[in-house]
Amino acid sequence: MGRTSLIMVLGTSIILMMMGYRLSNVSTSAYENMTQYYYRTASHNLATGFANMGSQVIYKTPNARPEWRDVPLAGGKVSLWTTSLTQGRVQLTATSDYQGYLDTVVIIWGQSKFSKFAYYSVIEGAINWANKDTIYGPFHTQDKMLVNGNPVFWGKATNKLGITKSPSSSKPQFYGGYQTGIDIPMPSDFNPLKTAAQSGGKYLNGMDVTITFNSDGTLTVKEGASAPTRVPLSTYAPNGAMMVNGGNIRIKGKFTGQLTISAQAGGVANKGKVYLDSSVTYVHDPLSGPSSDLLGVCAEDSVVITNNLNNRTGIDIEASVFSLNKGMGAEQYASGSPRGRINLLGGISQQQRAAVGTIDGSGNVITGYSKSYRYDDRLMNQSPPYFPTTGSYEILSWYER
Repeated sequence: MGRTSLIMVLGTSIILMMMGYRLSNVSTSAYENMTQYYYRTASHNLATGFANMGSQVIYKTPNARPEWRDVPLAGGKVSLWTTSLTQGRVQLTATSDYQGYLDTVVIIWGQSKFSKFAYYSVIEGAINWANKDTIYGPFHTQDKMLVNGNPVFWGKATNKLGITKSPSSSKPQFYGGYQTGIDIPMPSDFNPLKTAAQSGGKYLNGMDVTITFNSDGTLTVKEGASAPTRVPLSTYAPNGAMMVNGGNIRIKGKFTGQLTISAQAGGVANKGKVYLDSSVTYVHDPLSGPSSDLLGVCAEDSVVITNNLNNRTGIDIEASVFSLNKGMGAEQYASGSPRGRINLLGGISQQQRAAVGTIDGSGNVITGYSKSYRYDDRLMNQSPPYFPTTGSYEILSWYER
């Protein structure tokens, strides 16, 4: 009995010693894990905090390029620098070192383009956003929004001067958020686009140009009084920028590739317009599959839907449209019979909304066109080459490692 008791006591003691050893190891491991977690978190917070500080500088001052090296901070050390990339993009890199734990944050900033807007205007005039009006994608106006009814805005809606509801019971639906007091002025000229066209693109002076887009990636181009010629887009405007100064441009056809065309008045009366002589659509439809086709249509004066036989039963437009001084309208919109519907896939930025038709008291179209405008979702993070910018930068990607 005594021997048995001794064995039981010894066995219990050994078990308790093993349990104590294991508990000690668990406690030590827990402490080490907690310490490592704290160091990793501290290093991560230093890197992301510094990245946010640098981002704030770029956001407030677009031309700023902050650089801070080996800055002691909260027991660690941080650095930040910027690198210029192509197409006006800027890479911001922030690194941290806390107790030997390293973190890196890489942010790509890009110039914000007007092509990202489903709708942009400087002057709204007497336009009312009413029942059945639906805007997909970002919306902005420098003017006051006039709301009559319950329009729907699926993207973020911003304005500079607020909203007037008439009647006061109007309830606009802002599913993407709403903000007022936002100032996004129209640029004063196309100079960056002009520079691109003159250095690696196509720049023409003092002539009207007619372009037919062909589905094989070529253009049939008539410059001034010369005979039409067929040329690959990659040869005609290698960098994707094309400008006519002191002339108008007429376009139609099936487009593939990436191009921004622009017409400047150049001080010449009745110039600086882009005419849509027939439908302009992408070869690779972005609504039915992957597509890299992107077309920008920019006019110093106006973008005009030509009143011709091609457009008598409607027109399809797939492009980002930009009118610096006027808007996109229909030629002779107040005469003749209804001409069908404008089917737009892309977005419109314009000085002031232009007329495309007239309606009766019941809202029925009596001349010109009805409208169906659909936002091209790719434009949230893609843009036609050298499309006009807002003058500010936005974050295109954020990577942590």
